[in-house]
Amino acid sequence: MELIDKMSGKFHSKSKFYAAERYGTQFTGKIGDNDTPPTQAQVAQRERFAQAKANVQALSTEDVAAYKEAFAKQRKYKTLRGYVSTYNLSLPSTLNSQLN
Repeated sequence: MELIDKMSGKFHSKSKFYAAERYGTQFTGKIGDNDTPPTQAQVAQRERFAQAKANVQALSTEDVAAYKEAFAKQRKYKTLRGYVSTYNLSLPSTLNSQLN
């Protein structure tokens, strides 16, 4: 007899312990503390994403229309948001700063 058939998620909102099932196996784990400061690479990546987000939010209606037209001609990306975000992330950081 099993007392608990299946568990998933955190035990309490402030708990660091969780239960999960993966590939049919039940297990529990502990969410680790992240007291280490971010590395320079992590900070640079966060800045790239912040800059790309700012560029996307600052698009004019003409820019959005141009992106929609280019998106319709391609098959790699499934969403317009993914297409625009990837394009803005692939821009060199110097060009990103010139767009603002």
